[in-house]
Amino acid sequence: MISSFAPKPSSRRGAGWLAGLRLLAAAGALCGLSAALGLQAAAANPGQAAAVSAAGVGQVSLLIGQVRVVRKDGLVEALKRGMSVYVGDRVETSASGHVHLRFVDNAAVSVRPDSTLEILAYHFDAAQPASSEVRLQVDHGITRSISGRATEVDKNRFRMNTPVAAIGVRGTDFIVQATDARMRASVAEGAIVVSALGEGCSAAGLGPCAGAQSRQLSADMSHLMVEVQRGEQVARLVPVAATMLATGASGAEDRLAAMRAAENAARNAGMLAAEPYGRNDGAAAEMLVIAAGSLPDLNRRANLDGQLLWGRYTINAAFNDDVSVPFAIARLGRHEAIGSEQFTLFRANDPSNPGRELRAGEGQVDFRLSRAQATFESAGTVEAATVDGGTLSLDFTRRTFATALALSAPSAGQTELRVAGDVRGDGTFSVRDLDTRQSVAGAVSLDGKEAGYLFERGLGAGLFRGKTLWGR
Repeated sequence: MISSFAPKPSSRRGAGWLAGLRLLAAAGALCGLSAALGLQAAAANPGQAAAVSAAGVGQVSLLIGQVRVVRKDGLVEALKRGMSVYVGDRVETSASGHVHLRFVDNAAVSVRPDSTLEILAYHFDAAQPASSEVRLQVDHGITRSISGRATEVDKNRFRMNTPVAAIGVRGTDFIVQATDARMRASVAEGAIVVSALGEGCSAAGLGPCAGAQSRQLSADMSHLMVEVQRGEQVARLVPVAATMLATGASGAEDRLAAMRAAENAARNAGMLAAEPYGRNDGAAAEMLVIAAGSLPDLNRRANLDGQLLWGRYTINAAFNDDVSVPFAIARLGRHEAIGSEQFTLFRANDPSNPGRELRAGEGQVDFRLSRAQATFESAGTVEAATVDGGTLSLDFTRRTFATALALSAPSAGQTELRVAGDVRGDGTFSVRDLDTRQSVAGAVSLDGKEAGYLFERGLGAGLFRGKTLWGR
């Protein structure tokens, strides 16, 4: 959720969209939240170190779902917002749990669902940077880390370990995905140095490991992430698409054959007309990187000459909706691709493609968010919401997609939608995740140049709803 876990502003990233799987989001929330917690002032004043230490090394700034902490003495507690965390604590999230931690040096860590984070050491001394020490352990799951003052002062005083790899930083915002057998990491800002644990890189070390077994990954290395698998002696830089989107069947041909067989069976059963929802590949969606940036006004009328148009079944526009056009306009030269009781995504006809099959073989393509509209509904009221940024990546060979949106509303604050899954042979896709209360349903234009989808994202007792359009 972006409200308490936004990236730090950076002059390097104000130029707009970055290549790769990057989600644009509003920056600046870190400073506001840290001031509210009173942690930034404590970190800036070393004279308050004793008081901060007595209160713990950090606090819970945001919590969703069930999250527990196993204290150093073995005591197990349910975490709540505002609670302190201490050295020796092990934070464990449930399948629907998500927690953000703010540390005494203004560092931030987000622990995603079904993940663990152990605080092995956390000491910050602004007067004597050489004595600072930050050690974190991620045994499994997905965690995002934004460096604080301890790392900014001396980058050799930070270490994050996983079961197979060690991560050092160069002033960084990064995401790590860990299991007992593998580690993957991507970078939103700065750089990380990753090494396979073993000879030349001890888990007991501090800072990045040096040597031929290490690999550095920086934010400007588009479409790459760093990976280490158990038994390997050297970290590897690999394409993001190959790791994030190659889920399910191991080979592209096997995957396509399985999908086509499923589609044929669904057509015979009349299921595709009802737009059945597929499984959310949460691991792929969670690895999307959030980056800072600025966007034009997204809630504006679409290009009437575009391949995709949102049509509505009323003459007058719905509340906070400048994206859709009346049904009679949207349908001209187009057919219905996917829709709801209120809106339908109309797709341009292609006389050379009467079967309306999406052409494969192009590989991965990243799309640019061109239009978006949203509302937030809670307790019988509807208010205008904003899509603050987004990313959409499609792999036309494997027929998969991964998308993320930054959403905000005055009464709800900010949150994220993260969804990934399969694209059908006709270019439509629909995924629903009941555990995280989010869904998308959309389509790709037959020429593969545009895309659009409806979305829903539950938050508390309310619901974000909206629609998007994307281009290249």
